[in-house]
Amino acid sequence: MTQSTATPQCTSSGGSIPTGTISLESILCTEELRRRPSRPPDYERENGALVALARALADSPRTILQKLTDTILDVLRSDSAGVSLLTRDAGGERFYWPAISGQWKPHIGGGTPRDFSPCGDVLDRNTPLLFSHVERRYCYFQPVIPPVEEALLVPFYVSGKAGGTIWAVAHTDARKFDAEDQRLLSSLSEFASSAYQVLASLDERERVETALRRSQSRLESLVEKRTAALRHLSSDLMRLQDQERRRISRNLHDSLGQYLASVKMNLESLRPFVPSEQTVHLMDAQESVDKCIVETRTISHLLHPPLLDEAGFMCAARWYVESFANRSSIEAKLQLPETAERLPELTELTLFRILQESLTNVHRHSGSASVEVQLKINNGEAVLTVRDFGRGMPPKLIRGLRSNGIQGGVGLGGMRERVNDLGGKFDIESNTHGTAIVVTLPLAEKARRGVRDVRVSFKDGSAA
Repeated sequence: MTQSTATPQCTSSGGSIPTGTISLESILCTEELRRRPSRPPDYERENGALVALARALADSPRTILQKLTDTILDVLRSDSAGVSLLTRDAGGERFYWPAISGQWKPHIGGGTPRDFSPCGDVLDRNTPLLFSHVERRYCYFQPVIPPVEEALLVPFYVSGKAGGTIWAVAHTDARKFDAEDQRLLSSLSEFASSAYQVLASLDERERVETALRRSQSRLESLVEKRTAALRHLSSDLMRLQDQERRRISRNLHDSLGQYLASVKMNLESLRPFVPSEQTVHLMDAQESVDKCIVETRTISHLLHPPLLDEAGFMCAARWYVESFANRSSIEAKLQLPETAERLPELTELTLFRILQESLTNVHRHSGSASVEVQLKINNGEAVLTVRDFGRGMPPKLIRGLRSNGIQGGVGLGGMRERVNDLGGKFDIESNTHGTAIVVTLPLAEKARRGVRDVRVSFKDGSAA
């Protein structure tokens, strides 16, 4: 947003910090937190807020920082609340305000310097700080309305590195922060760290996926040349995507999953202290946490199922097809070879991604009430077939397939590139009675790289 005159300006016109300011100690009143009477903790309210935040992180991670500031505003009963993220631009490090709630909400998008600001002082001292009338030292706050009576700031870190601060502000002397406010804000700073880490992972994933759309477009425009450079680029980007899915999956499980487990244990510990008439609320909170844990585990496993690494494609395929049938209400039949022998790692990953994409297409486009999945191992090859009994591919897509190979869809193009990278064959059979994806991959340790033609069969028996 365009900064108004009310938004803090970080430096003077010459780029230097204004001189003649008062000392930091003259505006710090952190010791007051220990001397002031403190209200008793409200653990039920706190845990309810944490459960709501965890659910929001799973449902809508892009809005989680605003949800966090709304929660701070509500739980601490402050006049304003916000998140400051430490960022770097051409001018160096600075704090950026991506989310603010309360009376200062119009200042979203503003920020302060790294080295001359309340946030910077908090990170330098690595401790929560309580400020009074910050404009007396940091003159760029003087135009800001309403002014600061007190500001309580707490740092948060990601993997040992400073990520920023969360803060609550009182604009009148009717609200004085106490030790319980500091405890609550410090508790929420742990969630801020997890939320920041999830958002960073999502940003990285989007950057990788954006680079993959772009590369696919270039590949399709030059498909007749089929240069080795473009093939390798596409393959590398898909490997990066797979690695990113695995990393995001692990972060969801190890970070958010553990955080939710901690919330669940806290709720369990409250059971002996909750009056009988309030037990139903505690049980509702526990049920919500359990649902969040299940949903987080499901999202994590859909991104990259641990079974694929631990037990191989056969076990991962059984789990995925079963869960697909439950989610989509499409009858799914799975036929696998009796052998339990593991396939090469890259072959298993390729087969699983093709299975995922094929079943997604069945659910979204085919209109089929059932699907059959079959894997055969013979003559040194793995043959995966995914067959539906729906409406078949639309004429426009068929025309694209006839004229340009896989011009009709990025998903089909991605499957083809995975198969080509292993020197396999990718066949599509489609008519008004359904569609079948047939993938053949060599199982030799040294699979020959190269592009194979995609064969598309139609109702009249002709081939493109």
